[in-house]
Amino acid sequence: MALQKTTAAKTSTARKPAAPAAAQASKKLAAKKVAPRAKASPKKPAAATTALRAVASRPGVNSVGMKLVPIPAGSFTMGSPLKERGRGTDEAQQRVTIHHPFIISRTVVTKAEWKAVMKSEPWKGQRCVVDGNDAPAVYVDWHDAVAFCRKLTTLERGGGWLEKGEHYRLPTEAEWEYACRAGTKSAWSFGADPRKLDDHAWHYGNTGDRKEAYAHRVGLKKPNPWGLCDMHGNVYEWCSDWYKPVLAGGDDPQGPSTGTFKVLRGGGWGYDPARCRSADRNKNVSSFTDFSGGFRVVLAGE
Repeated sequence: MALQKTTAAKTSTARKPAAPAAAQASKKLAAKKVAPRAKASPKKPAAATTALRAVASRPGVNSVGMKLVPIPAGSFTMGSPLKERGRGTDEAQQRVTIHHPFIISRTVVTKAEWKAVMKSEPWKGQRCVVDGNDAPAVYVDWHDAVAFCRKLTTLERGGGWLEKGEHYRLPTEAEWEYACRAGTKSAWSFGADPRKLDDHAWHYGNTGDRKEAYAHRVGLKKPNPWGLCDMHGNVYEWCSDWYKPVLAGGDDPQGPSTGTFKVLRGGGWGYDPARCRSADRNKNVSSFTDFSGGFRVVLAGE
């Protein structure tokens, strides 16, 4: 998800979008009243203790038409190397192991999926929103995203779609970067050449410059090596973690137990290529919403 400072520019090492349109949007958003510090957090997603239903037996689409992609367990280096251009000071590398496989939505949650579950349209009447049910559900804060996951879990348990213990939730920051990288070590999941970003992401260079200042329909760009779309650009994505300047490493990290800001990942349509890197980190208060913020979900075991 520049958004609190245009989807939450980094507080400690902000890298402003190079474009005037993004800067103008940033000024308007800066005028918005900042919400007070969140007082409490819903229970953090626990590491899976029971395996998900065998991938071969699970449908690739859930009850609301959401396409799901299985992600294997594995280890990777989270963060960015010192030589990576555009890196922030909060990206110091950590070795991470994801011990349990999980399933993640192929794209961010769309308007159609949101309406099917929540029966509301928070983006209605707001600026910088494109028509179409396959556009991202924007103007949703962190609490809204968590509520969507809980309600979808309830609906699918009632309909017999989920096994005992299975539930939807937001990805942890580590899970998000692991899925984004898809086994790669480069600045983006497609390599290190920003000139190729147009083929994989909506960013300022192919939205603001063309007067398409909005989050575009999902799945129009090339997927990453694991089949996930729009991991770079389009909308910033909420993660479950509280933000901390130092990345959490180790086994199935979940970040600090409390904090002021929630983590956002992925970059957005109003940002330059550096802000759309796999390791780029962003943050905002949990009550923040605007036109460049969305989320995708994880289906996990207990």
